[in-house]
Amino acid sequence: MIYPSILGRAYQEYFPFLELLSQKVKETLLNYCEKNPNYAFTFRIKTIESVAEKIETGRFKKWTDLDDLFACTIIVPSLTHEPNVIQFCQKTFAIHRTLKRGQNKKAPETFNFDITRIYAKLRSNQDLGVEMGLSVYSIIFEIQIKTAFEHAWTVTTHDLVYKSADIDWQKRRLASQIKANVEQLDSLILAFQSVSELIPKSKSTEIQIKNKLSQEINKLFKNRLIDEELFPKDLSRLIDNLYQLIQALNPNLKPSDIAPVIQKIRGALAIAKPSLSLSLYQYLVGILLLEETNIERLQNHCLHVTDEFKDIYPDVFAQLCQIEILSFFDYEQ
Repeated sequence: MIYPSILGRAYQEYFPFLELLSQKVKETLLNYCEKNPNYAFTFRIKTIESVAEKIETGRFKKWTDLDDLFACTIIVPSLTHEPNVIQFCQKTFAIHRTLKRGQNKKAPETFNFDITRIYAKLRSNQDLGVEMGLSVYSIIFEIQIKTAFEHAWTVTTHDLVYKSADIDWQKRRLASQIKANVEQLDSLILAFQSVSELIPKSKSTEIQIKNKLSQEINKLFKNRLIDEELFPKDLSRLIDNLYQLIQALNPNLKPSDIAPVIQKIRGALAIAKPSLSLSLYQYLVGILLLEETNIERLQNHCLHVTDEFKDIYPDVFAQLCQIEILSFFDYEQ
């Protein structure tokens, strides 16, 4: 692509400042996203070819009007996270302006690109004072906030439609239809709880058993029968693992069989609280396998058995060692 020499000179003058700006913004926002594990972050410095095309749109009067020479995106799980991101940006950067999703008028039958965009500058040592002349503090940059669904739509359709050599009505129509689905998905996530109540209930035995286990485990914590430090990072994963263990011991497991399991756990808690040297799952394994008559049914399991488990449940460990096919998780390999 051919572009004017004056553009090349202006771009080369700006580029070192854009790189420094990019570094400073990335450090701040990457750190923010790392503290919110479900967030993701992308960024780019606009190429000189893209700058030339942007100027040729006729929407900008001067160089300093260009507000996305550096742009980045914070990707959030759902729209409920957006206010937190906006608040963080307002506290961290000098905000130039904010365009929120839905702020621009849009016909109900259209599904155009519509996300929240924040235009900001770095805060200088002079607090909110404006730096005179060209500096890393004088450049406006763009922060986009997208949901995971919106980001997926962007990265999968942008090159197919807008980087294509031909202008195809069918492709653009299909991209809009997909965007409509994205908007619907985000709306469903926002109303997940209320919409889920409209789904007909299933008679799945597995779900009934897991739900009962989850309720009972939560009760044990609520009644402070188990130290809160033992609460798992992912309760549903703990329930899945516990279900697999119980089902292995009792292949014909029914919802009514859960009451004796909980009673056995409560009985153990009445004697002593769980040791903090074990995970909650390890503790439950030890309790449920204590005096278990069908322990040989675990022959296809690979159990996580630590030295602490062996010390607290020596009888259980001795029984497990008698199962020839049973394996233990190996830290040495």
